[in-house]
Amino acid sequence: MKSFFFDAAEEISTAGKSALWSFAEGDEMRMMQMGLKRFTKMTPFNIKEERRKVAEKAIAENKYCF
Repeated sequence: MKSFFFDAAEEISTAGKSALWSFAEGDEMRMMQMGLKRFTKMTPFNIKEERRKVAEKAIAENKYCF
């Protein structure tokens, strides 16, 4: 789940930035960017290790079990 949420938060952040740049400007844009950053912030963790755990489980089961 951590790796899924990591990827989802990155996509949401990128799409949100693009949307803000297309219609907001000045102070309004800065405030909205701060909100976007706040709501897409993730606590630091090792994404590489999480993906390896998923891969190890799939290899051990010899199928995609998620």
